[in-house]
Amino acid sequence: MPEQTRVKSVRFTIRGYHIAACLLVGCDAPAGGGSTEGGGDVVSIRVEPPEVTLETVTGSPVEQTFQAIATFSDGDEGVLDLVSWELSNASVGLIDSRGLFTSVDSNGGEATVTATFLDKVGSAELHLTHHTEYIEEGVSADGAAALGEASSGEAGLTITYPFEGTTLPRNLEGLKVLWEGGNSTDLVRLQFASSLESVDVYTTGVGWTVPVDVWEAVSATNRRGSLTIKAFSASWDGANLGPVLESEPVSVTVNRFDTSGSVLYWSTADTAIMRIVAGAAEVQRFYPKEATTQCFGCHEISEGRQWMVVTKDGVNGTYQVLDVADPENPTILYDTIDAKRMTFHALSPDGQKILGVLNGALVVYDLGTNTFVATVTPDEHRYTHPNWSPDGTRIVATRAVGAMMSDMAVSGTEVVTATWDGSKLNNLEVLIADEPGVSFYYPAFSPDGEWVVFNRSTGDCYADDDAELWLVAVSGGAPVRLDAANGVGAMRNSLARWAPLPDDDVLWLAFSSRQEQGAASGAASQIWVTAIDPELMRVGYDPSAAPYWLPGQAVYSDNHLPVWWSQ
Repeated sequence: MPEQTRVKSVRFTIRGYHIAACLLVGCDAPAGGGSTEGGGDVVSIRVEPPEVTLETVTGSPVEQTFQAIATFSDGDEGVLDLVSWELSNASVGLIDSRGLFTSVDSNGGEATVTATFLDKVGSAELHLTHHTEYIEEGVSADGAAALGEASSGEAGLTITYPFEGTTLPRNLEGLKVLWEGGNSTDLVRLQFASSLESVDVYTTGVGWTVPVDVWEAVSATNRRGSLTIKAFSASWDGANLGPVLESEPVSVTVNRFDTSGSVLYWSTADTAIMRIVAGAAEVQRFYPKEATTQCFGCHEISEGRQWMVVTKDGVNGTYQVLDVADPENPTILYDTIDAKRMTFHALSPDGQKILGVLNGALVVYDLGTNTFVATVTPDEHRYTHPNWSPDGTRIVATRAVGAMMSDMAVSGTEVVTATWDGSKLNNLEVLIADEPGVSFYYPAFSPDGEWVVFNRSTGDCYADDDAELWLVAVSGGAPVRLDAANGVGAMRNSLARWAPLPDDDVLWLAFSSRQEQGAASGAASQIWVTAIDPELMRVGYDPSAAPYWLPGQAVYSDNHLPVWWSQ
C-alpha cells in the first residue's frame, strides 16, 4: 500500500463504548489536524502553541494554526482532529473547525483558545497587538511622517483632559483629548498605547475628539486595562520640523462593559430637563419640549412605572406626574394643582408612592392616584432630600439640626436612615452625625443597597463652593471622602446619583461639578461621572476614580441634578 494511504486502527473510549477509528496518517494533514498516533483512551489534551503573540496592522490580518495534542492512556501522544474550537473574545477574530485563527485588522486584544474533545479540554493564550495611524484631513502626510519619527522631545506640553486615573466606559462616544503648550498651529501627534494597542493620531490645535471607530479599536483592545495617552507637537513649515515638545503620559482605564440607560439633568441655559443616552454624544431636550422660563429642575423617575415626577418652580412648588414610557414623548398624567406642593421627592421602587418634602415635613402621596396619604415625619425635626433604597424597605434623608431657611437651604444637617413598613417610618438611626459648622446632605442609596453617597460642605446645602462627595456603608462605619472624584479645590461637587445597576466591578456615579474640561472651563457646573470600586471601599480606601465629563453637554450651561435612568 502506498505511504499516503496507510491506515492505522486506533480505539477511543466514548461514554463507555469502544469504537474503531480509521485515521489517515502520513499524508498532508489539514490545518490544525493530522493523524492520531497512539493507543488507548484519551486522558488529556493540550493546545499547541500554548501561548502566542501576533502582530497586525490595519489592512493586514494575520493567521495562526492551533493543534490539539492528545495524551493517551498508554502514554503516547498524537494530534486530534475530532475537537471543537472556541475563542473567548470574538473582537480579536475567528477560529474555524480546523483550529485556524484569523485575526481582525482593526484592533488588538487577548483571548483564550479552547479545544474540547468530549469531556477533555485544553487551552492556549492568544495576544494580538495592533497598530494604526489616523491622519486628520488637512494634515501634511510628510509632516506626520517627520513627527512620527520623533521618539522624544522637550518638556512643554501638558495633557489637561482626560485626567490621570480616569476610568472610562467601553462605549463612551465623544471623548475629548485636550492639551496645553506649544502653538495652536503646531502639528500634534497623539499616541494611544497599551501592551496590545498603539494608535498614532496626527492633528492640529489644542484638542481632538476621538472618532467612534478609533475609540472602538482602543476600547476593544483595552477592556479593563490601562491605556496611556501621550502628546508630541512641533511646528511644520512644509519642509522642516521645528523643536519637538513632549507631554508626560496620562494613564486611564477602560472598563470592560458598556454603561447603559441615560442621564437626565436640568440645564439652566435650556430651562429644560435634558437627556443623554449612554454611549451617545448627542443631547436631547426631554421635558418640557417647548421653551419656558419656569424651573422643572427637581425630577425623579419611577423605574417600576416609567413615570416621572417634576417640581415646578423650586421650593414648595407644585408638581407634575408624567408618563415617560416613550422617551420621545413624555405626557402629563397629573398636572399641577395649587393645593399639592413639594420641593424634593423620592419615588418608591415599585412605583406606588411619592415621598416628598414640604416645609421640612415628609409627606406621602399615592403615585397612581396622586392622592395625599399621610405626613410621616418621624420626630420633631425638619427634613429634606429623601431617597428610597432599591428594595423599598428603607429611606435616607437629610435632617436639620441647625437653621432651616427652606427645603433647599439648611445650615447644620445630618444624614439619617429609617425603615419603611408601607405606611410609616420606623427605626430612625443617624448615619452621619452633625458637626459644628458642617452640613451633610443630598444622600442617595447605591443600586446594590450597600452604600450611601452624600455631600459635605460648610455652607447651607445649596450651591456651596466647597461641597464634596463622600461615601459610607449603609451599615455604618467611617465615611470615606471621594478624593479622586472630587478633584482639587472648591469644585461645587454636588447631588450625585447612581447608574441603576452595577456594571462589572464598578458602580457609576454621576454628579454636578465645576471641574475643568477645556471649553467647560469651570465657570459653569457640568455633569461628570466617576467609577466607584466597592472592594476598595470595603478596606477603607478611596473607591473613586478621576471622573470623566459626560459628552454632549452645552458647556456654557449650568447643569445639575443628574438622574440615571435605565431607558
